[in-house]
Amino acid sequence: MPHARRACAFDMKSLTEDGRVTGYASVFDLVDAQDEQVSPGAFRRSLSAWRGSGRMPPMLWMHDPAAPVGVWTDLREDRQGLLAIGQLALGASCGREAYELLKLKAVTGLSIGYRVVTSRLDSTRRVRVLTDVELFEISLVTFPANDAARVSDVKDGMPHGLTDWADKLHQARTRLLS
Repeated sequence: MPHARRACAFDMKSLTEDGRVTGYASVFDLVDAQDEQVSPGAFRRSLSAWRGSGRMPPMLWMHDPAAPVGVWTDLREDRQGLLAIGQLALGASCGREAYELLKLKAVTGLSIGYRVVTSRLDSTRRVRVLTDVELFEISLVTFPANDAARVSDVKDGMPHGLTDWADKLHQARTRLLS
């Protein structure tokens, strides 16, 4: 069975100048544009399996498996949802671009790639309630399915122009080493 991609609430708590990002990859008990709702505990089994493997789901750009932009360093369920803490790859052009777009709020959402393990239908509301999902990846996206999936805060501690200077230095280093 192919995995699904689901955009969901992503309330970014912070984006630091070193590229660390914190927010919610999924918020429990909200109905999204696909008429799906994630229940508390739905990620428990999958997160345990990821921890057991010593790895984390990839941090992708727009669900493109060829476009990782960083790594998720901590994923856990709390009362609100799936809390995601990660690090953008600022040494790579894709990570720097993602960082700049997040700062500008040009990209404000997250979407999870997953496979449904168990669910139930709430026929009264016509909503599929996801009770167990296998998490494959979490992507930064432009259009989340849940309209509440927006970045709420971006912190930039870098002096104006420093990012441009660092990019030029990185480009020069790359040319010298190739």
